[in-house]
Amino acid sequence: MDKKYRIIIAAGGTGGHIFPAIALAKKFKSDGHRVTIIATGNDLEKKIFAQEKIDAVYFESRFKDVSGFRKYISLLRPTSSDLFKFVKGFNPNLVLGMGGYASLDVCKTAGYIVEHEASEEHFMMYSEIKPYVVIHEQNSKAGRANRYISMWYARAVIEGFPGAFDWKTRFLQTSTDDLIFLGNPVRSEILDVKRYVRAYSEYSKNPRILVLGGSQGARSINYSIPEIVQKLSHKINIEVMHQTGEHDYDKICEMYKENGFSADVVPFIQDMAKAYEWADLVIGRSGAMTVSELSAIGMPSILIPYPHAMDNHQLFNARFLEKKKATVIINDKDLKSSHFSETIERIFLEDGILQDMGEAAFDETFVNACQNITQFCYEMIEKSPLVAPISGGFE
Repeated sequence: MDKKYRIIIAAGGTGGHIFPAIALAKKFKSDGHRVTIIATGNDLEKKIFAQEKIDAVYFESRFKDVSGFRKYISLLRPTSSDLFKFVKGFNPNLVLGMGGYASLDVCKTAGYIVEHEASEEHFMMYSEIKPYVVIHEQNSKAGRANRYISMWYARAVIEGFPGAFDWKTRFLQTSTDDLIFLGNPVRSEILDVKRYVRAYSEYSKNPRILVLGGSQGARSINYSIPEIVQKLSHKINIEVMHQTGEHDYDKICEMYKENGFSADVVPFIQDMAKAYEWADLVIGRSGAMTVSELSAIGMPSILIPYPHAMDNHQLFNARFLEKKKATVIINDKDLKSSHFSETIERIFLEDGILQDMGEAAFDETFVNACQNITQFCYEMIEKSPLVAPISGGFE
């Protein structure tokens, strides 16, 4: 690519916003563009960006520790002068907001930035040039911050799952020229996973379950699994790898020991690609990136949506795979029921189910998301860089 752009990615707060931002930042940089990420500076962000060797700057969010009506009042106040100076000094061609309140101030600030360019034909004619603001929504239900940005500042909106923005929000998106479903960008190491879905009865290898219990609000999953797999082990010689998170690790190790079942229990999985390659079935929450990764590699799953997620978005994320018959949804309140264990048993013992679920899960949209999103951003920059002509020059 001959043209080189200056790109700001606004992302932070949780891994669900951070990891897709990193995937896109790496792609933009590999294409030769200047990229920086603006985040809020929490410990998770600093740890991940340092590990990934990503250029990042930090501005504390005005919405930190603010809730309810006070959060809406904060929207009316101007953004910080330091953030304004940084964004204006960087002079971005594109600002890409990755959702959450971490991106709201950055996208809002970009809406205030105006550069002036003289016309080649008439030296006294000038045009206003604003950074092209694009937002990416990872979940199946758009969050409040992205809904707000899409109505006032974003020129283009990218959906991680189709239909994330409902008709009411679309009606109010007066500044938005384009809305398109391009999927969620998945880390390159995950895309390298080579899986060969197999029917349990056709192979001598024991069926393997990967339990992702280290995410937000996953304690109920952690506490239910040891007893369930112990009962299943009387019928199926299963193997289990269980990510618990730091807080539950000791307790879950003890529970497996009490149930007489030997599992590979870890607080955190460092090599997620290797874990996916090992597994035959994933059990976990239905965060946007989990669902996207399962789609990118064609992995069968049982998903338990976090019941307290904003706007119940995890349920809608899971339904994206359920409609394809690629997952079975279990309600959090049913984790102790026989239905949960019977579902696992049926997936492994009934001919063809595991293979059919894996084939149904695979979606090339998520394999190509990173490439397609960056290409879309380039097209948007070139499509409409000028906002409005100004006659008479500057005073």
